[in-house]
Amino acid sequence: MTVAKILLLVSLFLTFAFSVVGLSVVINALVKSNQEDSYIRSVAPDGTIVDINYHDIYSVCAVMAAACALLIVFSLVSAFSQITSIGRKQRLVRLQVFLILFGALWLLATVIACDVLFATRSTNITATFDGVALSQSVIQQLEQSIGVSPEYSKQWYLRLCAILPWFAVLFATLSGLLLHRAARNTDGYRNAEATESEKIARASNEQ
Repeated sequence: MTVAKILLLVSLFLTFAFSVVGLSVVINALVKSNQEDSYIRSVAPDGTIVDINYHDIYSVCAVMAAACALLIVFSLVSAFSQITSIGRKQRLVRLQVFLILFGALWLLATVIACDVLFATRSTNITATFDGVALSQSVIQQLEQSIGVSPEYSKQWYLRLCAILPWFAVLFATLSGLLLHRAARNTDGYRNAEATESEKIARASNEQ
């Protein structure tokens, strides 16, 4: 096994690992946010109806999770093909290059969107008491009294979503470039194989 192939397999493994991490932190964020949602509703005074809207960032996180899941599949398939003889087929390797780089670009777009929302936005909380809407100042006092901050940037589980998937983007891009190099080497392999076959054919004809 050549050094280039070892580097490619290591890069694919890291793509797989950090894609799993990215998927995990998104799932963890969804669980934690639901727990916090339930906690806020449970400590609200009786007769208070609380509406918590954080769908903007979690819509982005859901798409991020889908991109991570695809990269998990693509990296596993690419690693398997490189270990087996399938990796010598140039068309399949080029297809893998396209899929890996497509996944990396898709994940990059969602991570950037997540980072922007994480840095600038917050959960929109509204509440009514006996049918009367509470002012934002009252809601902020309630948030402070129960120790809850609506700002995304202060949620540690969202911070993980904003940081860790970047590593999946990095190694997916590196894997795509290494696969592209492998596809070029595959052309050389096929040409060398064809040349060798021609030499054998000529030698048999001369005999």
